[in-house]
Amino acid sequence: MTVPIKDNSDLLSFLVTQAESRKDWFGFTQQRLTAVALAHDIARYHADKLTPTQAVDYAIALNEAVYHKIIKTTR
Repeated sequence: MTVPIKDNSDLLSFLVTQAESRKDWFGFTQQRLTAVALAHDIARYHADKLTPTQAVDYAIALNEAVYHKIIKTTR
């Protein structure tokens, strides 16, 4: 099943639906989708302070922290 994701509210809705229907809802694919959306948001709001590479690195680090401190502990 393909779910079109146009913005962050669509992404959040998709993740909530996944969380309700599957135990492994925050798998590799969901983490990648979240990291891409987050990197774009970080770049949009902080382009004057961060390079694109720094924005991506920050998004990956933040995603890992979310996974290990929030997601993994609740499984």
